[in-house]
Amino acid sequence: MPAASRTLDRGIRLGQRALLAIGSEFETARRSIGVSQEHVATASRVSRPRYSRIENGKLSTLQVLEVARIASVLGLEPSFRLFPAGPPIRDAGQARRLGAFLANASGPLMARTEVPLPALPDRRELRAWDACLQSPGARTAIEFEMRLHDAQAVERRLGLKRRDDPVDHFILLIADTRTNRRVLAELPGLFADLPRLSKARVLATLRAGRHPGTGLVLV
Repeated sequence: MPAASRTLDRGIRLGQRALLAIGSEFETARRSIGVSQEHVATASRVSRPRYSRIENGKLSTLQVLEVARIASVLGLEPSFRLFPAGPPIRDAGQARRLGAFLANASGPLMARTEVPLPALPDRRELRAWDACLQSPGARTAIEFEMRLHDAQAVERRLGLKRRDDPVDHFILLIADTRTNRRVLAELPGLFADLPRLSKARVLATLRAGRHPGTGLVLV
């Protein structure tokens, strides 16, 4: 199954579980205060049949503002946050550049994409490295950034992944665009622990079957 289809299917499953959980919490709160579905529906400005479907987790078009209205009526306070949970879908340009970079790896190096981080004892680990280069006794983790929209957020995210999976080497690939070069020039302290590596030298090292070390490469 293509990666895009797997990502979409995972999103659908997560959404369905969230709808069931929201409906269950609404029903529990409604019963605890002893009011009818009709009462809650009227107070939150939704139809009675629609509210019934919400409680049963059978409505696939539930809106955030609708959830907030119903929660307020029931004495609940919703909280919405999004967390990193696995590799996002790549655009064609990103996948092409990453693939072209990895194609330079020669034996004994082995290249893999979307490599999960080690499992954690207290929670399910859903994050993954964009790619890894492996050889006997050594690993290089690789992350690819196409656009540095929020460079500090990228730096924090990568720092956490490197903390939770301390690999031997780490390569940050950044698309060689005018915008990304401007961001790196304007923020000289960004990725301070990653020395700037020559693309030509890194590629030559990969072709020789060796790990290129840790650093940042424009590709």
